[in-house]
Amino acid sequence: MGIRHLHSFMERKVDGGLYTVKMQHEISNAKKSVEKPLVVIDLMAMFGVFCSDRRSLLCGSQFWVVEHTADSFFKRLTDAGAELVFFYDGTLQLNKYDTWINRQNGKYDRMIDVLDGINARMPLAVAADKFDRTLPNNTCIKLENVAKRHGELIVSTDLECDQALAIYATKRKALAVISHDTDFLIFEGGWQLWHANHIDVNKLITKAYGRQALLRTLGLQWRQMALWATLAGNDFFSYDELEPFLNDLGPHTQKFYKLAEYVRRLTVRNGKLDDDTVRSILGRVYKKRRIPTEAYEWFRQSYAFYQVDEPSEKKPDDPFAYLLQAGYSFTHSILTGVPFNVTLFFFDYRSSEFGNYYEIIEPIISRIGGILLYHHQHERQHITVVTKRNHHEPHSFGTVAATFPTAITPPPVMDLVSTDGPVQASLLERKLQLWRWVVSDDLLDVEQFNTVPPAFMCTVLTLYRLRQCGAIRMFEADLLLLIAHQLSNGAFDPLQEPYPQKLISRAFRLGFLFQKVYSHMERVAKALGLPQEYRPTTPYDGLRFHNMYRVWTSMKVEPHHIEPIAEWRFYQQTKST
Repeated sequence: MGIRHLHSFMERKVDGGLYTVKMQHEISNAKKSVEKPLVVIDLMAMFGVFCSDRRSLLCGSQFWVVEHTADSFFKRLTDAGAELVFFYDGTLQLNKYDTWINRQNGKYDRMIDVLDGINARMPLAVAADKFDRTLPNNTCIKLENVAKRHGELIVSTDLECDQALAIYATKRKALAVISHDTDFLIFEGGWQLWHANHIDVNKLITKAYGRQALLRTLGLQWRQMALWATLAGNDFFSYDELEPFLNDLGPHTQKFYKLAEYVRRLTVRNGKLDDDTVRSILGRVYKKRRIPTEAYEWFRQSYAFYQVDEPSEKKPDDPFAYLLQAGYSFTHSILTGVPFNVTLFFFDYRSSEFGNYYEIIEPIISRIGGILLYHHQHERQHITVVTKRNHHEPHSFGTVAATFPTAITPPPVMDLVSTDGPVQASLLERKLQLWRWVVSDDLLDVEQFNTVPPAFMCTVLTLYRLRQCGAIRMFEADLLLLIAHQLSNGAFDPLQEPYPQKLISRAFRLGFLFQKVYSHMERVAKALGLPQEYRPTTPYDGLRFHNMYRVWTSMKVEPHHIEPIAEWRFYQQTKST
């Protein structure tokens, strides 16, 4: 996430490196010279803001509360007069997979530490405090759906998201960029950098990085910053590779200053470095060490990343580009062979209590892959995934063979994603049938399944899959569906729901398993082109779930307890796989 140690350097060593910003005031001031000041938001950076309630996060989050908070925050910015544009990560660039995999492996280890704390019956408040800095944010929450209500959402696919955002902000003369990534201190541009992690959503106050203050402190110009950042260590050229070089320049506390001195002695013409200069730099970096064959590419990729001129390279023609423009990035990945990243969220592979997570979701991926590739079988018959399959093996690449439907013919992809009303209406029944088939052959011709209201269909299919795998007990499935129903009809006020004192270990893991499998089922619904009403926000409230779970485990669940959902319990008849 940017340049190691740079945040603390800005905080402690740079005069004016961090300062307080009143966002409404800045927007009002900017309106004196432009009608709608532009604020460009790194949406991934906002998860930390909206998942800051660590007790709620450990319960699996209160989805309605988080989305309501985000909705209110974005609305207050637009009400103040700002234009908002959001950037979101699309396809991971191939040169970043090693970094991504290492981070996912570390994230799994940290989640195991949290699971051990919950297993030891650690009180919720104690666990929230102990694991405050290591808890991953809940990216099952669909912030992108909230963002689209308040501005344009741009999913970056051709470039690194941060670079695409910086190019856009610079070209559009944005007032500010909101992020927590220190890479944004390096990109040239006249915009302010508002720190996402310091945002007070109630007061609309945050801290801003002093970008010009950093330049003054280092005695560098913008055209030299890409070289400085590359040699300081980042996601392209790792700090571990550069640490001996930095230590050779001087004491650790002086490394950024000494590095700036070194950069000032080098020749950078119009922001460009010739090959001889690059090889000379690498010779100095690896003095008395063997230069890795990849080092030249690491350097070039890092240096190019910080350029804010739009790339002149023309991308090869992509016959499926229309899918990206329509927001179907998953479908685009399947058809073009781009790896699909399958992440974990508090799943403990050491235990067989819930089975194997990969084996739960692999058939879902296989079958939606078969639907999307049905008319493209001559091009591809498998899906590439990156995931972790058991406790001992790290995340790695693998392939999933596509399972093609035989009893029903999928429409072509272009028809699946069509926004034409008559086409959508004519295909609705077949899409619902395909959705059921993805979960089980047994559901293919169960027409009465369509009596489930659209808002609960994704939940029921998720629970069906979990029952099918033997991962979930009947009362647990009923409780999750009942909470979905309660959320939809306002049966309780999420803002008044009390925090549980302790979490039952099984309930802790189940809450996260449900929402991860739900996200897969929702992704299938979107790929099939089903309307938004069939794929609502995950209907889960972690506080309510844990409070009711404790009650339900100490009593006999009677028919009247589940009366509101009785007709939708199709998961009663599941056949184990």
